[in-house]
Amino acid sequence: MKRIAFLLSGLLILAACAGSGRGRADIAIYDLGPAAAAPATAAPPGIALEIRLPAWLDAQAMSYRLAYADPQRLHAFAQARWAASPQQLLQQRLRQQLALTPGGAPCTLRVELDDFSQSFASPGSSSALVSGEALLLGKGRALRARQPLRIEVPAASADAAGGAAALAAAADRLSTTLAQWLQGQDLAACRG
Repeated sequence: MKRIAFLLSGLLILAACAGSGRGRADIAIYDLGPAAAAPATAAPPGIALEIRLPAWLDAQAMSYRLAYADPQRLHAFAQARWAASPQQLLQQRLRQQLALTPGGAPCTLRVELDDFSQSFASPGSSSALVSGEALLLGKGRALRARQPLRIEVPAASADAAGGAAALAAAADRLSTTLAQWLQGQDLAACRG
């Protein structure tokens, strides 16, 4: 009898352990979506791309802030993740859209972001926020130009899916903003 009770309790424990993995399968994985077929606003040649984000934003967790309640606190969606780190997603998107050199170019466009998150103005209203600065570095990494960046895109829905779509749109706007800024720079030293 003790043996049957022991086996039944073991089976119950195994069943409980097997059921606990259910939540992991429900996690939604997002990226920035498909890129445009051809770069709409290509950057001039001779420029490499470098993206930097603080460690707390450069993880697969999808970050958000409750601006109406606690704007200094960064939260992460429990059931949503990025397919890769935001740094990797942005690097890929900007390289595609700006047709930038993978590396070894005379100049570097360094994008240093201090925010890449969804911000909730109220429980039912949110927007994507991408902010930081762009630096154009010449030979020897000398600073040639600096441009502050702040892009805000309203989300169609106040959830992770709406935030992912709004952040993808913000990444596209960032690409356009950077291309326009680069067009206004003296890039003679970057051409070789």
